[in-house]
Amino acid sequence: MCTMEAYIASRVLQGYTQYQSDKSKANYINQQAETKGARLRNEAIYTDNAFIRKQEAEEDKAAFQKEKVSTQKLNVEGAAKVAFFEKGLGGNLYNTVLGDISRQAGKQFNTIDQNYENKLRAIGYDRLSYNRRYTNQILSLPRAYKPSFMTYALSTAVDIGGVYMANQAPKTPSSMEYQTIDSSLGSN
Repeated sequence: MCTMEAYIASRVLQGYTQYQSDKSKANYINQQAETKGARLRNEAIYTDNAFIRKQEAEEDKAAFQKEKVSTQKLNVEGAAKVAFFEKGLGGNLYNTVLGDISRQAGKQFNTIDQNYENKLRAIGYDRLSYNRRYTNQILSLPRAYKPSFMTYALSTAVDIGGVYMANQAPKTPSSMEYQTIDSSLGSN
């Protein structure tokens, strides 16, 4: 059996050791969360940049398609004008054919614009979705708060006080108290 002083010393050491252990664990968890958060932020930036490059590629593709349609329209109009001039035709037929060529080119421009807008909208939704996903992952990283030393000190003090109270020898009554007890028993 150890002495009360040895118990107090061991209990204080145990409380301090537990505090240091919990403090180290909290620091480790926070350091891991910070590292993972930095990695997720970098991934989010790279993913966002990839979506921006994809959007720029779609812009270039739409511009190329429009230029191709414009070139085809000019070629077909030129060929039609030459054919009409060689045949000596004009009037309503001339205007109708050139109008049809312009209408067809307009439909192709409209299709290109609609496809471009739909692709940009899809890219925007994907970009927003990935942004939310990374944000939620970062916000769900575990955080540990540094423990308060007062909690461990209070727990140790309560434990030591309980052991002290449990191990105190009961107070023996003095001879004066025995006489009071005896006299009260005899009068009943």
